[in-house]
Amino acid sequence: MPRPPLSQILRRARRCKCPRCGLGPLFSGSVGMHRRCPLCGLSYYPESGFYLGGMIINYIVTIWIVIAIYLLSLLLPDFIPWSINAKILLWMIFTVALSLSLWRHTRSLWLGLNYWIEPHESDPHMKNGF
Repeated sequence: MPRPPLSQILRRARRCKCPRCGLGPLFSGSVGMHRRCPLCGLSYYPESGFYLGGMIINYIVTIWIVIAIYLLSLLLPDFIPWSINAKILLWMIFTVALSLSLWRHTRSLWLGLNYWIEPHESDPHMKNGF
């Protein structure tokens, strides 16, 4: 199978759609992820521990954003006149919320990049992709 264009894979990952067909949703609800694409049958869980790379991407992006905003906040030290404990609590809440908001997209990106590197067909013995 020929390798799909990276730009197409990234667009599908941004929309949280199947990297193969571009139509099947990755998620059912806010956190539940389908085992396979409902339309083309692509497995969203190729192996155990597959999404570890997605978690690492999530961690790196979260840390870079938090550090960038922190460094910008140093330019305005008295912008928020709260105690240091209140500021630390605010940073902790912001970091957790940011990481959780990136969770779906980093999983989608990791699956898309895996499919771009190694495009594969569904198992021919499976009926209707299930």
